[in-house]
Amino acid sequence: MKLKKLLCAGLSGVLTAGLLAGCAGTGEPEATPDPGDIAYQAAGITRDTVLYTVDGTEVPADEYLFWLLTSISTAKQSGYLADDTAWEEEIDGTPTADYLKNDALETSKLYALVELKAAEEGTTISEEDQTTADEQMTQLQETLESQGIVYQDWLDQQCISDTAFRKLNMAYYQSLALEEKYAADGKLDPEDAEMDAFLEEQGIYNAKHILVAFENSTGTDETTGYPTYSDEEKAAKKAEAEELLAQIRAADDPAAKFDELMNAYSDDGRDEEGNLYYPDGYLAYSGQMVAEFEEGALALAEGEISEPIETVYGYHIILRLDADTPDTRSLYSNYAMSNLMDGWLENAVVETNDAFAALDPKAFYDKIQQLNEARQAKRDAEAAAQESAAPEETGTPEESGAPEESGAPEATGTPAGSPAAE
Repeated sequence: MKLKKLLCAGLSGVLTAGLLAGCAGTGEPEATPDPGDIAYQAAGITRDTVLYTVDGTEVPADEYLFWLLTSISTAKQSGYLADDTAWEEEIDGTPTADYLKNDALETSKLYALVELKAAEEGTTISEEDQTTADEQMTQLQETLESQGIVYQDWLDQQCISDTAFRKLNMAYYQSLALEEKYAADGKLDPEDAEMDAFLEEQGIYNAKHILVAFENSTGTDETTGYPTYSDEEKAAKKAEAEELLAQIRAADDPAAKFDELMNAYSDDGRDEEGNLYYPDGYLAYSGQMVAEFEEGALALAEGEISEPIETVYGYHIILRLDADTPDTRSLYSNYAMSNLMDGWLENAVVETNDAFAALDPKAFYDKIQQLNEARQAKRDAEAAAQESAAPEETGTPEESGAPEESGAPEATGTPAGSPAAE
């Protein structure tokens, strides 16, 4: 389903807005870069160097390099960039360096647009979401600590500052606040024809069924792994289903009779009190149900009842229902929000500068690897020194729990739920 969501850069949340101000800079490198400026160490530009603008909003290296590293790592995981020569090739017909820079730019652009739209609409993050975000950030740091990873080192591996990381994660909740506002304003409400088209496009349908289940298995199908049943078993169950269907067809109100027989006889799942788990039917999407059930349901008009349909579970009598429900209306709201984001991306004015043009993805990635390898070598040396310094009578201290780091973080994670372009 096409639902464009903001991914969180490691957790699905943000911290206080006050901590997130003042990321963009003038675009000019500082005379003496901060020794802790990972962007300067890896790319030769300070973290506050502006690389481009999105509808006039400046985006600094601190917010872009994270996405560039993510794009490179994703490309490697997908089988690209197996060696240095691969950097001279193309991805989808575009030179590798340009493809990766543009891919990261598209993601970063959407984050900038969400922040911009939130400011324009005057939306704010709810206290509940703020609390959740605070808890998630605390949990992230505790998880890293439990694995022997220093939070700042983790940020450095992803080439982002704490301030920028928190700001990116804020976009997730900003997008939720925007969607809530647009929904309240009716901007995400569909016309009936739009809703019908959405349901058909997404393969969503609604149906309830009476299941006459097979019971006496004769073995297991080696190909599918499902139980097998004799022809006699199948014939007996089909006869039961046909008898139930005959009662439904003969009733003055077939739908009411369907419900009566379904609740009394269906072999679908039931709770401890014998009530069906899904008496109102199944709101399903394409591929969720076994093929025979789905094909049978989709072949029906709304309100129509099927003949008995055989699946690996037994015989089903299916009643097709209206799929335009509050649940699917909620899904449409997400879908419409995704389309709005697509429009923002398409119409946004992006202006890059010389600093962006000069950025070399391969050199940047190689330098990140070197920095991470040097960091790990230092950790290993410190661990070895601690072992050698330990008094013999106390025994050899346990091996350091510091995790091994790869040259560069493969799969840096994307801020949860992200407007990352699909």
